[in-house]
Amino acid sequence: MIYRCKNCGGNVVFEPHEQKMKCLSCGGNECQEVVPTDYPDVCVNCGTRIPYSQYASAGRCPSCGTYLIRDNMISYPYGPDLIIPFAISKREAEECLKKEFGKKLFLPNSFLSEKTLEHMRGVYVPFWMYDYDTNIEYNAIGTKVKTWTSGDRRYTETSYYNVYRKIHINYDGIPVDASIAMNDQIMDLMEPYHYTKFLSHDNKYISGFEAEAYNMPPNELAGRAETKVNTSNREWIAYHTTGYSGMSQERCNTDNRLIENKFALLPVWIYEYRYNGENYVFYVNGQTGKCVGKAPLSLGKAVGMTATLLGSLLLATNGLALLLGVL
Repeated sequence: MIYRCKNCGGNVVFEPHEQKMKCLSCGGNECQEVVPTDYPDVCVNCGTRIPYSQYASAGRCPSCGTYLIRDNMISYPYGPDLIIPFAISKREAEECLKKEFGKKLFLPNSFLSEKTLEHMRGVYVPFWMYDYDTNIEYNAIGTKVKTWTSGDRRYTETSYYNVYRKIHINYDGIPVDASIAMNDQIMDLMEPYHYTKFLSHDNKYISGFEAEAYNMPPNELAGRAETKVNTSNREWIAYHTTGYSGMSQERCNTDNRLIENKFALLPVWIYEYRYNGENYVFYVNGQTGKCVGKAPLSLGKAVGMTATLLGSLLLATNGLALLLGVL
């Protein structure tokens, strides 16, 4: 399916900066109509077969540039429950990258150039969001140490306390990415998103971008969600047991009860840069602008700058020697 302009027949896509649907041809706003297709992998405009990956639910025709949505990958059982629409545009994502990485030393000249940024793409990454109801019972021996000096002697007093805490926590929406193509650690670094901005899913938000359906069912990823819950549990225990010098004989009983899971799409801008036969991939949170990636190093620039500095130092040394010789 595509979103087609009622006025001119052009392709209508979601524009992050204006938070509106916009026609790429005539510039009209909110002028879209849905055009479904009986052949989801074929462009309804030019008939080109779209080389979708297995789990892709939206993409772009390589021939005419039309943004399409695969009808069969957005309905049951693949239809998302929630979505955070792109809040920053491609241009704004480029500026985020330049601000984060553009001032680093020894970058290749082509890095973040207009030519290489052309292919930056917006992708909706599939996530499962898990709700947990958690009860924690914690026991430990806490110590408090007091020291003081009297005369020429130093004294230490250690007090022992039986520490007991009973904590109840509701976790609403623990995110775990459900894309095989995306690195789990990278997606964790993209967090946090502002989850209060979740909307009920509407297909119009993915027009103009790539998107994926979930690659794995929620039961296969629940272990990662519970690991995140347990990490947070430890943080809550630490928060509720401050004021002690140390803890010993700790015992902790945790009951994490899964309440619900929902399928959500979260926005990411992806910039891929190839240099000296190696791929460098950078990610920009499509809602907050947070950047993740490792900048490449131009060996030629590094050597050249080092040579320049050494040359300048040598000239300065020779000049000082001549001056001392004259004196």
